[in-house]
Amino acid sequence: ADAIATNGPFDGITGQGGDTGIVQAMIDAKHPFVPFGGETENGFRKFCAAHSADGLKCSSAGSGPAQVAVAIKTAIAALEGEVVPQEVKLPLAIAEDPNLKEGTDYFPKESDNFFVGNSFPTCGINFSAQEIMGQTKENQ
Repeated sequence: ADAIATNGPFDGITGQGGDTGIVQAMIDAKHPFVPFGGETENGFRKFCAAHSADGLKCSSAGSGPAQVAVAIKTAIAALEGEVVPQEVKLPLAIAEDPNLKEGTDYFPKESDNFFVGNSFPTCGINFSAQEIMGQTKENQ
């Protein structure tokens, strides 16, 4: 936040986590919106959709926390004696202005710190935002 308030103006921004806070810092500093490349944070994507017409042009990409599920599934397969690939390349969950879709690319009712993009169908990993955010200590 301090960097934006004291070192601007900026022509563009890229971030890797904390992107919701960076956009909020831009708003607080009254910095004009600029093109922004960021992670898959739900709050960042909500800001991108809400402020696209104001100049916040975003590209949001990442592999999300579901990559851990792929790693665990692969490790279990290896421990059970199955042949596993030496490397796994996961697709990025990409959403860009002006194609951000509510309910697919961002979720207004979910928390800002939720990371979108938790499905890798080719690996048998298909988590929805509602499944992940609906978990509690009691129902895990």
